[in-house]
Amino acid sequence: MAWVAACGPALAGRGTVVGYEDGLVKIEVREGAWMEEMRGMRSHLESELARISGVKVVKLHFIVKR
Repeated sequence: MAWVAACGPALAGRGTVVGYEDGLVKIEVREGAWMEEMRGMRSHLESELARISGVKVVKLHFIVKR
């Protein structure tokens, strides 16, 4: 739920949180174009995810779904 709240339903529908370990959040993205969009918002998304979820978020790692 924090992912949807952090980036909104439209953008959240293009990517899914698939893992978390020691502050590293893995996001699986539908296509490369959306991955670039999310990378451009990385700092904002990291801080919002940390604020909303209450857990440490050090970095988002984006991967394209195969």
